[in-house]
Amino acid sequence: MPAEEAYILSPTDVSNIRSYVQRKYAAMPHDQRAEIVADAVKRIIHKQLPQFGIALRHGVTEMLIRTSVLEKQRPVRAEDIFEACLSLDRSDSDVYDPLHDWVEQQLAISCEKPLMQRLMDELQITEEQSGTLMKDAENGILAQLKARLAAEGIVGGKAQGSQGQAQLISMPHSGWRRHFASSTRWKSAIYLFLSFCLITATLLYGWSLGRPSTNKLQPPAAILPAKPIPLQIDGLPAELRYHEIDQKRLIQFLQSKSSILAEQPYFGAILTAAESFDIHPVILFAITGQEQGFVPTSNKRHKEIANNPFNVFHSWQEFNTNIKQSAEIAARTVYHLSLDRPDEIDSFKWINRKYAEDPKWSDGVRSIFYTILSYLDDPKKP
Repeated sequence: MPAEEAYILSPTDVSNIRSYVQRKYAAMPHDQRAEIVADAVKRIIHKQLPQFGIALRHGVTEMLIRTSVLEKQRPVRAEDIFEACLSLDRSDSDVYDPLHDWVEQQLAISCEKPLMQRLMDELQITEEQSGTLMKDAENGILAQLKARLAAEGIVGGKAQGSQGQAQLISMPHSGWRRHFASSTRWKSAIYLFLSFCLITATLLYGWSLGRPSTNKLQPPAAILPAKPIPLQIDGLPAELRYHEIDQKRLIQFLQSKSSILAEQPYFGAILTAAESFDIHPVILFAITGQEQGFVPTSNKRHKEIANNPFNVFHSWQEFNTNIKQSAEIAARTVYHLSLDRPDEIDSFKWINRKYAEDPKWSDGVRSIFYTILSYLDDPKKP
């Protein structure tokens, strides 16, 4: 990779982060260490994306980790971010406006939104027809957009250094980075510095989880064969991760079941827990449907049941807490049970193996999940 092609994350960086966490927090369970690594990787990429809504940023982050870091085993660059965003629905102002601002920042230009939208459309059509994308910074898809903008008279106001500099992810201290990048003999030093920054960020995050015993640290060579992180990152498929939903329609659905969960604080607490753990909120409501029939108010003890409609820790009778805590536990449980899922295994069945003793539990939750989605998508249903 040319010295000019700076990056924000590479497979080597991920390996360095994993090795550091395994050494520093050897006393922690494997799952907790994997969460630290995955969270550090996501945070690094997440901060470089356009200012989309949180759910969309999560989705783009997961896509970049899967395609660039895991599948292609190469660094994540501005080219990759732009390529991923180009496939989004740009007719939505919540998508296009942040993308437009991000491109302006990356290319150091100022361009009217309609013009850039037209050029993006033309560029996307050209790339779809060719069936291939250029992968280097000088000829990549972001560089092609820059060339089209230049043809329209839109030229960056910043002084141009070596070719490809406009395509780089914005990083601090760009002045000395350009000076170093001018000589390939500094490439290794730059890579080491970026890795150091990543490790430092991970350390700060790890401190918030508590310091493990220093007497149990192990040498890195004994830890390196530990499980890789891809499966921890790809627990639930994209369609089961957090999505914004029509809350009014969902409340109507719950009211049709005479459910107390349509009321506050129950409804809001479940939505918040789902977003916190990147889980589709309808999954949690579907679990309440399977476990407690959505807690109808006709049940004399409905207010007690509503404290734990997921039956976490066996049942609502044994663990009668409050809806905020039980929703968080249920969401965390679904998140953890979705990890390490083989591609050929259905997500609901994979969660079923430890969430419930009934082997048909997953069939019920899946059926309720898609029933609710169908209701949300059809405004004509009563």
